[in-house]
Amino acid sequence: MKLTKTTVDKMQFTGKDAFYWDEELKGFGLKITRTGKTYIVQARVDNKTIRKKIASVGQLTPDEARKEAKKLLGEMAKGIDINLKEKRAKVQNITLQQAYAVYKDTRPLGIRTITDYDGAMKTTFKEWQNKPIISINREMIERKFKAKSKTAPALANLHFRFLRALLNFAMEKYTVDGKPLIPSNPCARLTILKLWNRIERRDTYIKPAQIKSFFYGLTINDYDKPQIQTAKKQCMFILFTGCRDQEAACLQRRDIDFEDKTVTFKHTKNHHKHVLPLGDWLFQFTKELCEGLAPDAYLFPANNKSGHIKDHRKAIKEIAEECGINFSLHDLRRTFSCIVDHHLGQSFSPYTIKRLLNHTQNDVTAGYIRFGVDDLRRPMQMIEDYILEQAGLKEKPKADNIIAFPNAQ
Repeated sequence: MKLTKTTVDKMQFTGKDAFYWDEELKGFGLKITRTGKTYIVQARVDNKTIRKKIASVGQLTPDEARKEAKKLLGEMAKGIDINLKEKRAKVQNITLQQAYAVYKDTRPLGIRTITDYDGAMKTTFKEWQNKPIISINREMIERKFKAKSKTAPALANLHFRFLRALLNFAMEKYTVDGKPLIPSNPCARLTILKLWNRIERRDTYIKPAQIKSFFYGLTINDYDKPQIQTAKKQCMFILFTGCRDQEAACLQRRDIDFEDKTVTFKHTKNHHKHVLPLGDWLFQFTKELCEGLAPDAYLFPANNKSGHIKDHRKAIKEIAEECGINFSLHDLRRTFSCIVDHHLGQSFSPYTIKRLLNHTQNDVTAGYIRFGVDDLRRPMQMIEDYILEQAGLKEKPKADNIIAFPNAQ
């Protein structure tokens, strides 16, 4: 039959999928299923049957669909697989933002990493978000990297290492005829031409003689804003556990075991759950943090989308001024590490130190050494005692010796 508006409107679903072919244009047809009617085109290309949807009935008239079918059939007559052609075009138009969305969904990225990557997309690569990946070339990479390096060399390194990882992912995720979307990563130019910025590794930490001033800065001023109070509590917690800032920030009430006196860090950099025992002083301090909290409540809450403390730079700067010590949250992790290694290192094996810091054990011997949480109780208590001694709290922690923090409103 000839497919006209009248004939198409009369046709109904009869219980199973059906095909009706136009007598005027060979290869042009109508497919009817339970979900609706669709104009289709079909022909053989390289001894294979190629079928493609043109449009749903209602989107085009029969005459409009027949006109589109003629064009598609003409391409197939030339040996073109129109489905493969469409797939190629779709892949070649994948944008940087689209690839990043898939990258985030398929990679086990930490909260801090996602924050850094989102920041890179919104700032350094804002103009490239909607560009097809195949249009981002080596010259563009070099120009933008040099421009970013003039004002923020460390950030330029961070952002372009992220871009390199994203493009490596896209090369394998998206293929055209079995070949990578892009033949090579354009970020390779930064390595080949040795353009990466040389950044001195930060090695600052709070020295033992400064710990007393640090404690004092965390406990003065009962009229701090709630976000400052929360940041101070987080500082104290990081100093006594050596965790990373976002590992602490993501802690919830359910992550504290008051019977076993342990804390479980679930959002770690190496994606390995990290369980540490709580020393006597820190245990009491943590009990105060958790008082009245629901199981899913954060220990260090904030009025933002995540629900926990996140952008802390202004708060830390204000706290540093009160302490008279310039520090970052990662300096507190370094302080914990230095206490463990420099001052108490003779008491601990290298494997114990790595376990305390949740560093990956990558040598053969380490694979045979197993640590239970109880194996870390004595080391954690020794570290705590050392910090309290430097802070001028030499007695073993009791309830009336614990530094009290004002409750956040």
